[in-house]
Amino acid sequence: MSNFTLQDVAGSAVAVVVFALALYVPGYVLGYAANLFGFRKMSFCERSLWAIAFSFAVTPIAGYLAGRYAGFNAACGLLLGIALVWLVLLWRDRHQLAWSRIAWSRSETAIACAALAWVAFVVFSLVDIQVGHKLYFSVVLDDQTYRVAFTDSVLRTGVPPANPLYFPGHSQPMRYYYFWYVVCAMAARIGHVTARQAFIASSAWAGFGMAAILALYVRHFLGVVEGVRRQTWIAIALLAVTGADLLPAIGNIFLQTALNGDMEWWSNDQISSWADSLLWVPHHVSSLLCCLVAFLLLWMGRTAAGRWQRVSLIAVAATAVASSFGLSIYVGFGFALLMLAWVARLIVSRPRNLALALQVMAAGILGALLLTPFLAELLSASSRSDLSSHTGATHLFAFSIRRLIDPALLTGLPIFASWNSAHPVLLDQAARLLLLLPGLALELGFYGAVLWFYGRHRKRYSADGPQRTALYLAGCGLLLALFVRSTVIGNNDFGYRVAMLPQFFLLVLAADLLGSWWIEGRNAVVLPMAGRRRLAYGLIVLGIAGTVYQMVLLRVFIPLEAGRPDSGFSGLPAQVFEARTAFAELDKVASRSAIVEFNPYDPHPGIRGDVIPPYAFYARSLIMNANRQMVSADSRCPAQFGGESQFCAAIESSTQRLYELPAESAQWAEQYCRQFGADYLAVGEMDSVWSDASAWAATLPSGASEPGFRIVRCSGTH
Repeated sequence: MSNFTLQDVAGSAVAVVVFALALYVPGYVLGYAANLFGFRKMSFCERSLWAIAFSFAVTPIAGYLAGRYAGFNAACGLLLGIALVWLVLLWRDRHQLAWSRIAWSRSETAIACAALAWVAFVVFSLVDIQVGHKLYFSVVLDDQTYRVAFTDSVLRTGVPPANPLYFPGHSQPMRYYYFWYVVCAMAARIGHVTARQAFIASSAWAGFGMAAILALYVRHFLGVVEGVRRQTWIAIALLAVTGADLLPAIGNIFLQTALNGDMEWWSNDQISSWADSLLWVPHHVSSLLCCLVAFLLLWMGRTAAGRWQRVSLIAVAATAVASSFGLSIYVGFGFALLMLAWVARLIVSRPRNLALALQVMAAGILGALLLTPFLAELLSASSRSDLSSHTGATHLFAFSIRRLIDPALLTGLPIFASWNSAHPVLLDQAARLLLLLPGLALELGFYGAVLWFYGRHRKRYSADGPQRTALYLAGCGLLLALFVRSTVIGNNDFGYRVAMLPQFFLLVLAADLLGSWWIEGRNAVVLPMAGRRRLAYGLIVLGIAGTVYQMVLLRVFIPLEAGRPDSGFSGLPAQVFEARTAFAELDKVASRSAIVEFNPYDPHPGIRGDVIPPYAFYARSLIMNANRQMVSADSRCPAQFGGESQFCAAIESSTQRLYELPAESAQWAEQYCRQFGADYLAVGEMDSVWSDASAWAATLPSGASEPGFRIVRCSGTH
């Protein structure tokens, strides 16, 4: 019997190594070629920091352009060619970069151990844990399934990929920010690993990118000289500190009928912890890293000597801007607004900053030009019409007060009954505004205290210095996150993701604060009074405890729920194991180009109204393990990711009829396959039709079969 845990651990480990070809090597070669900031004279450690930063900036847009115009295999070949150049450069500088056991310092040992520990943590957090004939998956599967399917689609269909979740009889071009999936697919192709294993490894590399950019900001933004290594370790360690979410999360344990799968879900519009973002949405984190690289280069460009150096910085910053939009439109758009606010401040504060403002605008314009083919995909007329017809949205963004704490806690009180009847929208917005500050205090925790400390002492810092600049960008970013939301889907994706921008600058300020308190020889940026110390340290402890609770919960939620007979989860681990086993069997007999469909509709909706029901996790696991094009993979027609939504109604009604009782015949199922181009239909014991021995599920020929799960073959399928 195959052990899926060992397969995923081994494949993810290989992918982590292979990812260096995409997120280390290109930046190293670029830095060496342009000799940015004297790259050729740097130590290997400092070269490596810039290599990672530059790679995040250039690889996504370069991979997209190469894949789109030369083919996906050519993009992979480009990475391998750059790797050969990198080896030549290492050989050329072998004496300058020579290592010895004596030179292997305690710091390098700590870096290596921390990197290995981080990879082990990510892999353990995301793989399926197999125990006998059961698979215990992480809660992160709820969101990661789509990302894996998108990565797999790049492997199968190239750049731009087809929408893997929607197939009304013919391929539908994907209209979504998919650059990260191109990078993951290149690692999967070169390393001969699965899309899922590559995506797991991508979370580890997003963490490496965060560590590298923090180290660069400590040195080149804050300008720390004394105790720079210790200051860097403080900044990296603060990634483990989240807000005060643990307090409301504990309250929800007693107030809800069932346990939440993630600590963050106490809030309607969460501000995620860093650990949560790295595991759930590494593509958004990577977009953030591109934005931060662009800003840092422009910041350092103020003192750059020589025209070539300034032109090089603007060019790399432009590629970073282009990459950020292709990785996450929400983060990229938020960063663009933030840079507009910064440019306005530069021009108003000092006229001599006009040159820097022009450089910022030049980088933005050049980045937009690089992104022109991708923007053309997104702005096509059919994409706009399908989006509005499917979601009802006529625009992407709206002004709205963020719902950090559920306003129903106030609006549902009897005292507001008449207001709720006469002016419900006004009352809702007023309640949101009233609850905004306490909600923000809970979400930010220690970082909220840092914002308060620096805000009260802002006049002590130079107007153009790093502290005032970080404070200004954090404030502007919070305004965006609190008062602008996305409207494409029900979730406030823009608010979730753009919040990472102010979060990062608050993290930098927090590191600056603690470094000034803890590192000998540093002047305190905020006087360490006893009350401030107690508040800061108490919130740090609470933030670390929250992160630990959150990470443990993501891993143990399914085992805990499966252990409760009345939860509906008791049979889920076995059913997920059988489904993954069946799809693995199908891989041996069916082409990767085959089209599959399963039941995306919960046969028993509403049994756990306040949390994710078991069937939703089950359906997500089918998306994760199918590794093929699906007819319609979601109960809400997924044409929003690309495609003509006019076919949605027919697919939805036919698919529901296919899996409901009274069961349809094999002939009717065959007609369904012909109509929508399906080659295989998957069915399990959780589906109502499973119980009918005369239905299509039992009479069509089997492609792969397990005791509780079957994949049947439509006629004419080979």
